[in-house]
Amino acid sequence: MTGRWVLTDDDVQALLAVLERCDVTESGDIFYPHVLAGLRELIPCDDMTFQLMDVSEQRVHLLEARDDGADREVSCDDEEYDQLFWQEFWNYGGCAGPVLTGDYTTVLRDSDLWTERAYANTPMGSFHAALGIHQHKVLVPMAPYGPLDRRLLLFRDDGPGFTEREVNMLRLVRPHLAELHARRDRELRGEPNLTPRQWEILRRVATGASNIQIARSLGLSDATVRKHLENIFLRLHVMSRTEALAHVRPFLDAA
Repeated sequence: MTGRWVLTDDDVQALLAVLERCDVTESGDIFYPHVLAGLRELIPCDDMTFQLMDVSEQRVHLLEARDDGADREVSCDDEEYDQLFWQEFWNYGGCAGPVLTGDYTTVLRDSDLWTERAYANTPMGSFHAALGIHQHKVLVPMAPYGPLDRRLLLFRDDGPGFTEREVNMLRLVRPHLAELHARRDRELRGEPNLTPRQWEILRRVATGASNIQIARSLGLSDATVRKHLENIFLRLHVMSRTEALAHVRPFLDAA
């Protein structure tokens, strides 16, 4: 691999900084728009879309990052395109590939699957060509979230296709995007943002265990358990075990 494809320490640090942009501007956003905007600065493209897709219901929820800001949709506002998309979904391996193969880790460019001529001869390629669109696309799949297929899509209308360096950046960030989406979904459902250890302690609190019993069962000191509970109370803005349990009980089984 030549030097121009190598990810540098600066690339990694830039990606980590982008992943920390988890402030939400719209209460119903399915993902963090500032994360998408930051990632789009590192990997320039005309459109970057985080997508949740219910294949059985043929419904798609989108959060797009573009030059004119973020856009949110349910399915597509172009009926002709929407109909063609679902009609060709299973024939167009780039879209259905992860669903068909169960491979939710491989980042795919259209150029990995098609030559430009072969794609132009597909119904989707002909549709895009009629609109004067000559897109390069990257699909970044993520493991399904319940019944929903999750993916990040990048589109570049003009200029060169996506480079190996850019694809490597997407490979590196892919599992973190999946975790951020799971975090965002918990926020939308009102689930408190606690660490796995804190959830573990609260599950034992719910059984009536004392601090000493919890410490013994987890191999911790009594002081460590007390400190965890203090941090839990701060995060939940409560003053007691009873208040904490009342706050989190609906989520204990899922945590």
